[in-house]
Amino acid sequence: MPMIIYKLFQANPQQFVDFWKLRYKDPKENLYRDNIGQALNEKRILELYQWKNGTPLSAGKSKSVHYNFVERRDELEQLQPTATANDFLARFSNGGAIWRIFWLHCWQHDRFPIYDQHVHRAMAFIENGVCEENSQYDDRRKIKAYIDRYLPFHAKFAAFKGRTVDKALWAFGKFIKDRQM
Repeated sequence: MPMIIYKLFQANPQQFVDFWKLRYKDPKENLYRDNIGQALNEKRILELYQWKNGTPLSAGKSKSVHYNFVERRDELEQLQPTATANDFLARFSNGGAIWRIFWLHCWQHDRFPIYDQHVHRAMAFIENGVCEENSQYDDRRKIKAYIDRYLPFHAKFAAFKGRTVDKALWAFGKFIKDRQM
């Protein structure tokens, strides 16, 4: 039986990302990896949202994804590539804050990071040393937290390429929740 302890020490961003990205585990990562950065057709969008959901989409969620994202995918071509997160999220104003932010990520995955409860918790802990949940936020407050707080926080990791920061923050945020720090 492997026995592990973690030694608490002040890490720099490289040490943090290197350590926590290795603890990211997702058996359905292929749904993300095989579809992100590709033309957003119906099949890819549904697989990306299945990955985001963590399980197959219920009938209600599938209907919402179809209505709010699949049926509106042509609108992405009408947006300027430099559109802000605010502008994008105002245009796609239905479907729930986290799923709309994920839609923003699907549109420009290199520019807009994924946002969810785990990365929010990781950000709050890194910034303030507290476990803060965004699950109590309404959609407006989640959008505000993403734009005003998370995007500037994530920008501090600009030197890292790909999803390494997303994976590290997700793994750290999940660790905090699992340990109820």
